[in-house]
Amino acid sequence: MAAEQFVNLTITDKTDVYSFGMVLFEVVSGEKCIKLFSEGEFFGRPVEEIVDPKIKGKIAPESWQVFIDIMQGCLKYEVDERPTMGEVELQLEHALSLQEHADMTNIHADYVLLSKTIINLMPELEDEDIGITE
Repeated sequence: MAAEQFVNLTITDKTDVYSFGMVLFEVVSGEKCIKLFSEGEFFGRPVEEIVDPKIKGKIAPESWQVFIDIMQGCLKYEVDERPTMGEVELQLEHALSLQEHADMTNIHADYVLLSKTIINLMPELEDEDIGITE
């Protein structure tokens, strides 16, 4: 759940963008986010370590980088820093194009993701953000 939805029950297009980022995360991991978070399997670990085994080795690094950038953008804590769904769509099309190009030139080998991307879904909140006053 996006922070603004949790804190003050605000639902906007950008809340949907956040939720879509969580869906992208679930696609990559092959697990429900709630399961990964409740079991503590995700925190502090690079996304590359929890890629679903069914797709591991099948993602071209250049496509992965665009995909990870999209996911990170969607999951930004600050509402105004998240992309629009139109921007997400264009970037996903770009990632797909990069993947298709890579697949045409690399037909015999698995891809290796050397990046180590940590996504911080819970930045330090200010006391006033969660209703604490002195």
